[in-house]
Amino acid sequence: MELRRDYQAALALRLEGKTYGEIRKNFKIPKSTLSTWFSNLKISNKAKKILESKKKDGYLKLLEFNKTRTINIKKENEQIRSTFESKIEKLSKRELLLIGAVLYWGEGQKNFTFKKYGYPTVSFSNSDPKMIQVFIKFLESILKFSKDKMKAQVMIYPGMDPQAAIDYWYNITKIPKENMRYFVAISRASKGIRPKNLLPYGTFQLRVNRRREFFRIKGLIDGVIGAAGF
Repeated sequence: MELRRDYQAALALRLEGKTYGEIRKNFKIPKSTLSTWFSNLKISNKAKKILESKKKDGYLKLLEFNKTRTINIKKENEQIRSTFESKIEKLSKRELLLIGAVLYWGEGQKNFTFKKYGYPTVSFSNSDPKMIQVFIKFLESILKFSKDKMKAQVMIYPGMDPQAAIDYWYNITKIPKENMRYFVAISRASKGIRPKNLLPYGTFQLRVNRRREFFRIKGLIDGVIGAAGF
C-alpha cells in the first residue's frame, strides 16, 4: 500500500511538470523506479513546456557552473605555477653545471660507434627554444665554449620554409647563420604528412665537434649518477 500511495503522489507531481529530481526530494524514490513508472506516461502540453523550461535552465546552469569551475581551475593552476616559480632564485654556476649535465643526459647523443663517427662529439637536440637557450648558456658559462664555434642543424619537414626556420633559430640562439644548415626529415610513420602547427620551425640540433667537451659532459653525468648513490 505504501508503494501505491507513493506512486499516486509521484504521478500527480509528474503530471504537474515536476522533474524526477524534484519528485525524489519528496519521496526518496530511485530515479530508475520513476523512469519505469513514467516511461509511457502522456502528459499535457503545459506540463511538457514546464519540463522543457526546467531542462533548459538546468543546462544553462550546468554551462555556467562548468565555466566558473574552469576559470577557478585556471586561476589555481597559475597560483601553483607562480608559487613554485618564485622558489627558483638566480642560478649559481654549480646549479647551471648540474642542469646542463642532466639536460644532456636526457636529450643529448651519448652512444657512439667510434668506427662510424671517428670520435664522439656533443650533439643536443630539442624543439623547445628555452631548453636550447639554457643548454647554450651551460656551454658558454661552464665549458667556456663560444657560439661562433658551435654548429647547428635544423631538422624540418616537407612543406616547411627552410629560411624561416633558420631565421627563427638564429633569433633564439644567436649562433652565426653560416654555422647553420637545414635537413628535410621524412618520417615513415607520418608518411611525410605532418600538421602545420606541429613543430612549425622543426627541431634544433646543436653540435660541438670537440672530443674533450663530450667527455667533460660525460664526466659530469657520471658524477651526478654517483652523487645520487647509484
